[in-house]
Amino acid sequence: MESKPRIVFLIPIASARRAKDWRLACALFKQTLSSILNSNSQNYCVVVAGHEPPDFQPPQDPRFKFLSLDHALPSLEHGYWLAAVKDKMIKLAAAWTYAKSAWNPQYVMKLDWDDLVSSRLVDWLVSAEDEAGYLIKHGWIWRSGGRLFIQRTEQFDRVCGSCLIIRGDLADQTGPFLTEVEGAMLDEAGSRFAAGDHYSLLPGAGTGTLLLNDCHQRYAAQFAYLGHRLATVPFHAAVCRLGHGNNAGIQSRAETARMFLGRIRRTRMLTPSLRKEFMLG
Repeated sequence: MESKPRIVFLIPIASARRAKDWRLACALFKQTLSSILNSNSQNYCVVVAGHEPPDFQPPQDPRFKFLSLDHALPSLEHGYWLAAVKDKMIKLAAAWTYAKSAWNPQYVMKLDWDDLVSSRLVDWLVSAEDEAGYLIKHGWIWRSGGRLFIQRTEQFDRVCGSCLIIRGDLADQTGPFLTEVEGAMLDEAGSRFAAGDHYSLLPGAGTGTLLLNDCHQRYAAQFAYLGHRLATVPFHAAVCRLGHGNNAGIQSRAETARMFLGRIRRTRMLTPSLRKEFMLG
């Protein structure tokens, strides 16, 4: 591995005390790691942060680090999802602090513990220009356990947080990036704006860093606020896994007839090449 790897993947994993099915969660997380280890280029490192180690032997690799954290789990008083996001941000902060100290990577990517990345992603990034950041707009949505079909999307960043690669020297820059998603208190006008506009910065938003927020639909606006252009990864680079039941408390919108027809149009066969590229089980 290079002394300064091209990218670090930061993976916060939920506590066994909050996972609906810890055994299944570990199996999904193992598959996420497999997708990274399947990368064509080895110019990466991985930091995983969690309360409990997974129930399998983690990779014995100098590029891999598991951080065992012991902070109190955020209260469920205001709902499961807000508590989960707060826990994720604490773990991401610890993982990023470790990565900077140990490797000082050129780029950083937040990766949810149940999502998957393309075997081509690291290799592509190695030869890419040193842009401020890259957004994954082209990706796949996979119903967990689906054996035959997968859904293509050109709006991956709207549905999945595993969509942003940030240049390391910009990750700690701050701006009005925190919203009610992270627990920031907005006034009535700010809340109305948030409900009607999912892509702009919010009036009254709290101050946070480019890395430590969960507003993935607003990433382009955040980069623009800091005076940087957010480029796009030019291929389908990640898989968002849905439907495995471990994200208890997340409510899905009722599917309209138009949404159903659109999903059918975007459905593709799950080919052997896709299985190999993303380590789809």
